[in-house]
Order: sequence, then C-alpha cells, then structure tokens
Amino acid sequence: MPATLQALLIAAFAVLPGALYTWTFEQQAGRWGATATDRIQRFLGASAIFLVVELPLLYELYRVLVVPRLIQQGKPLPWWSWLAAVGLIAIPIIAGRLIGLAAYRRKRWVAAVLTGPSPAPRAWDDLFATPKLTGWIILRLKNDDENKWVGGLWGESVTGLKSYAAGYPETQDLLIADLAEMDDNGFFLVGEDGAPSLTGVSLLVRWDEVAYAKFTPG
Repeated sequence: MPATLQALLIAAFAVLPGALYTWTFEQQAGRWGATATDRIQRFLGASAIFLVVELPLLYELYRVLVVPRLIQQGKPLPWWSWLAAVGLIAIPIIAGRLIGLAAYRRKRWVAAVLTGPSPAPRAWDDLFATPKLTGWIILRLKNDDENKWVGGLWGESVTGLKSYAAGYPETQDLLIADLAEMDDNGFFLVGEDGAPSLTGVSLLVRWDEVAYAKFTPG
C-alpha cells in the first residue's frame, strides 16, 4: 500500500499542476489550440516547469514525512505540511489565472515568452478577442434572392446587452448588441447628431450566413 500511495502522489504532483494551470489559463485566455493533443502537450510542459520550481518543497516534504515514516505510522503531521499541500495546488491556479489574463490583454512579455507573436488560430479570434473591443460592424448576409445589409453597435447597448463572438473551437457566430438603420447600399442612416440611428434590436447570426463583413473600431 505505501508503494502504491507514493506512486499515486508522484503521478499527481507530475500531472496535476499542469492540468490546473491549463484549466485556469483557458478560463482567461480562451481555448486556442485546445485539441486533445495540444492540451496534453501544454499541461505536461507546464507540469515539468512547476515540478522544477516546487522540487525543493517536495523534497522537504519527503525528508520530513516519508523518511521518518510519519504517514505509514499514522502520526500527526506538522502544521506547515498542510499549508505546503495547499501551496502545491494554489501556485498553478494563481499562475494560470494571471498569465491567462495577461495573454488576454496581449501583454508583450507573454507573447515573447509563452504564446508567441500570433497565438490566435484565426483572424476572427485575433479581432474579436481584443480586450474591450468597441466599434461598428456591417455584414452582408447571404440570401437566395438578394444580399441584405445589416449592421450596428459592437459593444454594450443601453439595455446592458453586450456584443459577443464565439471563439475557437466553437462554431462561429455573432451577437450584435444593437442594430442600426441602414440603406440598400450598406451605409448607416445617421441622426441629427451624425451618429448611426440605433433600433434597440439585437441580432444573432451564424458566420456561414455572412458574405462580407466590415468592422470599424471606435
């Protein structure tokens, strides 16, 4: 039984940190390159890094708890050993969250060290994953009879609804928070203030229904 327990702990310490890091990283940065093979490579690489960083602590736990056979004999463990166990879990979670948030915000150091200069798998993801992206979007929809223009606000509407684009690897679709009035040539109809006239209506559209898209930030 002790040998089995030791093997289980070694396997957990070898794999679990990378899995926790990958999980929290993808919560912040998205699941780019999230195929099974990519995910395995990612969390194994992260586990190797965390194992090197945590190796002194693991050795101290081994020296204090395993060598004197405290666990095998069922003796009370030092109070700090419980904090060490929490730290082994907390460090990958905190690191994954902070690095994932930095990747989402496109910090230069993350691109230089971890993700590379072009982490987005599609131009779609590179655009719509831009933090706090706002602007105006125009779509020309496919239709059996004629092409129809729709467009509106990309951001947050007065009702609090926010525009959204599905990210990789999900099926591409768009939610435009607030549609604007448009003419037959694909131009916004503006009001007296010179801004597009919003309708208060939202639109959900699949990307395969779109023939042409134009995005103007601002």
